[in-house]
Parts: sequence; structure tokens; C-alpha cells
Amino acid sequence: MTKVCIFTYSYMHRHHTMVNFHIDNMFDGNSCVCVEDEREFRTVERPRLVRNDVPRGPLDPLLGVITKFSNKFRKLPAGSIYGSERRAILEFLAREKPDVILCEFGCIGVDIAEAISTCGIPIFTYYRGYDATMRVRSKRQQNLIRRAFPKMKGVFFVSHYLRKNLATYGLEHPNSHVFPSGVNTDKFTPAEKRKANFIAVGRLIEKKRPDLTVEAFCKEARDFPKATLDILGGGPMLEPCREIVRREGMENQVTLHGEQPHGNVLKHLREAEFFLQHSVTSPSGDAEGAPTSIQEALACGCTVIATRHAGIPDLVEEGRTGFLVDEMDLDGYRKWIRAALAGEIDAPAISRASRDFAVANLDNRRLIKRVEAVLESAV
Repeated sequence: MTKVCIFTYSYMHRHHTMVNFHIDNMFDGNSCVCVEDEREFRTVERPRLVRNDVPRGPLDPLLGVITKFSNKFRKLPAGSIYGSERRAILEFLAREKPDVILCEFGCIGVDIAEAISTCGIPIFTYYRGYDATMRVRSKRQQNLIRRAFPKMKGVFFVSHYLRKNLATYGLEHPNSHVFPSGVNTDKFTPAEKRKANFIAVGRLIEKKRPDLTVEAFCKEARDFPKATLDILGGGPMLEPCREIVRREGMENQVTLHGEQPHGNVLKHLREAEFFLQHSVTSPSGDAEGAPTSIQEALACGCTVIATRHAGIPDLVEEGRTGFLVDEMDLDGYRKWIRAALAGEIDAPAISRASRDFAVANLDNRRLIKRVEAVLESAV
């Protein structure tokens, strides 16, 4: 059976559910893992190399200086894999004998391809959001991708938007594939819906603009005292959102739960009628890939009200599984929230369509088989 070595940031990162799913399930668990650091959270045990724990050799400081100046001369990012770290990776691969390498983020992929493409193992990478939006704006990162792509067997993207965004910089790979991360559609299923219950799920950060969601709901729901909004997630915008709720006097209708266990998130999603998310491209250029929370909401039969941002239009069929507005179209956003509150949206019909779409297109067990088929074609 094919064996894969998965390169990623952490073993395991609590919020990288799609990466954890690959580590756990790809090729029926026939995998090993190379990571930068190790964390307490984990869903499974796999053979692994922790790069930050590799002892540095006596020549590494000198090699680091040489590599830094070499990269500067070649207009590449200063960081690189060299010396003892590179040797440890190659020894780990020789010991574990994987047939193929999958780098779970584009930034890791180009570093690995630059460092060890001569090892004889096919290398693939997966772009998921920040790596194909914010990071790619750097000229040095563009140069590195341009050098690395010919050394890779293929590239995956979670949305067409990310693939097109790289193409605007002239960065394309002939063996490219668009597969969203997906969700377990047996786990994420609709329950009995709570009438006029809205939900927002995810990190409360700038590109998701939770403050706009909170303010829009507060303004429109004032006339509908039975309507509620549950916001599940922590982050730097939690307190600003709380302040909006206090200012608007909507504490009885809006609850900011903070970061929650996945079981609580699942329960709220299954019971919610409407899912809200006003994603935007941040001033720094960061954008979404294909938000997992929206995929989970569709599988749970929620009506999605969101923005035409990044990969979201790949997931939401306007008028059938949800409603989209342009980024920062606050009037349009509030219009759809009011329509939902006023009962002008056929939520049960959209719930069925959302669920059907998710089962057909977002089941992660089907999607992982498609990824595996591409990887196996290079072995």
C-alpha cells in the first residue's frame, strides 16, 4: 500500500482539522509525519520527526550565514532548510520509506521542494488560504514558488480562487487540482432547527469581520425579540464584539461563547437555522481559502448568509443553498438578515438543498480518495 509522509506545522494543531484528518486517514493511516513542533492535542499517533528538536551541528551557524547571504543574492526568503535539519529529514525519510510527500501548506511545500527535491520522492503541496494570498504578495516568496514548482509533481488548492490568485503572479503548475477540505457528512447532520436561531463560528479575526456580523444582527433583530445569535470562537475581536452587544443592549439575544469544544460547536450548528459570516480581504491581503465552518454549516442544513469572498462562492449556490453579498456591502448583508428574520426565506427548502450539496460535494471521505488517486499517480 502507498505510504505518505505529511509535512505540516504542528503535531497536532487543534484548529487544523483538515490536516489532522489527513494524518489520521490518508491511505488508511499508512503515514508518517514531519513537523516543526509538537503539541499536547492529538487524535492519533504516527511516526514523526519534530524539526525544532533536531540538535544543531557545529557547522550549522556557518552554513546558516552562507545560506542567508546566498538566498539574499538569489532574492529568496532568508529562511531555509540546511545542515543538520536537512540531514535529519533525509534520514527520517530513508528510515520510514514513504512513497510520496504531501506538504499541507504551500509555504512548507516550497521550502521542502527547494531543500530535498533530489531525494527521489514525489512532492505535492496543498494551498489553503494565507499561503496563497498574504504570503504570495512577497516578491521573494514568488521567486521561491517559481523555483519550487518545477520540482513538484503536483499542487492542490482548497478553492478555485486560490489557484487563480497564484496565477495572477504567473505561478501555475500543470498538475493542479481543486479539492476543498470537506467535512464528515455523517457527523455533521441537521437536527431539529431552533426557529430564528443564527450562528457564526470561527476565529474572531480581521478577515472574518465578526464585528460587522454582530452589528448587522443587532440592528435588524431588535424588532424580533425571539431571534438569537450564537457566536462560537475566540480571538482578538472578541471584546470589540462584546462591546457592540452591550452598546446595542442586545445581551438577551446575542451570546458570545468564546472558544468551544468541537462537540458544542457541532450541537449549535445542527440546531441553527442560519449561518452568518462577513469575510473580507484584510488590509494586509489575507483572505480565506474555503472556510471549513461554512462547509460544516451546509452539511448541517443551515442557510448561509455570507460574502462573495475567496472560495465561498465555490461552496454557496446563491438562492439555493444561501445568499451572498459583496465584501463590505453592509446594506445587502442586513437585507438578507432581515429577510431571514421576517420569514421571507424558505429556510426548510434551503436546508434540504444545503444538505444535499454537502453530501454530494463536501464529504471528506470521498475527497480524500480523490487526493489519494492523484498522489498514487506519481508513485
